[in-house]
Amino acid sequence: MATLEEKKFMANNLKQVVIITGANSMIGKALVLKFANENWKIHATVRSKSNKDLIQGQNIVYHEMDLENQKSIHKTVDAILKSESKIDALINNAGFVLSGPFECSSDEQIRRQMEVNFFGTVFMIKALLPKLKTQKNSSIINMSSLCGLVTFPMLSMYHASKWALEGFSESLMFELESFEIRVKLIEPGGVKENDYASNVEFASIEKPEYKALLDKVHKTNWFPSFSEPNYIAQEVYNAALDKTSKLRYKIGSDCMLFLDERNNGFKDESYLKSIKKRISGEI
Repeated sequence: MATLEEKKFMANNLKQVVIITGANSMIGKALVLKFANENWKIHATVRSKSNKDLIQGQNIVYHEMDLENQKSIHKTVDAILKSESKIDALINNAGFVLSGPFECSSDEQIRRQMEVNFFGTVFMIKALLPKLKTQKNSSIINMSSLCGLVTFPMLSMYHASKWALEGFSESLMFELESFEIRVKLIEPGGVKENDYASNVEFASIEKPEYKALLDKVHKTNWFPSFSEPNYIAQEVYNAALDKTSKLRYKIGSDCMLFLDERNNGFKDESYLKSIKKRISGEI
């Protein structure tokens, strides 16, 4: 058990302070572990602190927060700011994938996809901005995806949430530059996760007319490679340390493959044809 003087010494020697949302996911845990190993003070948000798999450590403080509830967001941010004189980085990592035909997603699922993946990030940033503007020299890191740059079938609402995040972040970058607040977008392709099912929610309504396309999509080998969560965490850490105005951090060979394919075929929309060929097995 550390003494009071030892605790003060450790607190004074912490490098920086970071807020990480969605700390219960595979990437979230990897982020917490990475920043803890680098001696950062971490405020990690989760829906429930009863999760026994959460990374534990002296410099890690967990907060229960509901990203679908603005009062919960403000309550958490206020609690963090009462205990910290500065926030060096906000990492908006929380999110999930809604998979399936758009028509088969319930109204509740559609709203939740946007609330968690987009509006949760928006309101976290809005709650912290007054503090970040006064202190300057901080980073806002938004976890986007290859799916914020390209599209695949059966992920329409997930794409909507990530494309919205991309546009919002890019515009926000210009607005906050004079306050020395750096906005960063992390864009991984396929992610190797053990708890994949826990991060994916499937459309709740079944409609047989989509079955043929759905079966083709499920049989398509989309990603030639998958990035490990620890590798993504390292890239996020690098972005947190990056004092340049660089906005996008693309991760994984699959991300670059699809992005090159889209960029090369954007003008004549040949990229859309290549996606159809993948589904039909021609690629």
